[in-house]
Amino acid sequence: MATTETKPSWRSRLLWFVGIWAASVLFMSVVAFLLRAILLP
Repeated sequence: MATTETKPSWRSRLLWFVGIWAASVLFMSVVAFLLRAILLP
């Protein structure tokens, strides 16, 4: 990670956006699965 000290701004932002997007998608999928399992026994 020390080699990307010249321009770590866009890379870190991209990683942050990708991580947040993946976490939100996973969370929404889990919530939808739980709601379907609860509402449709």
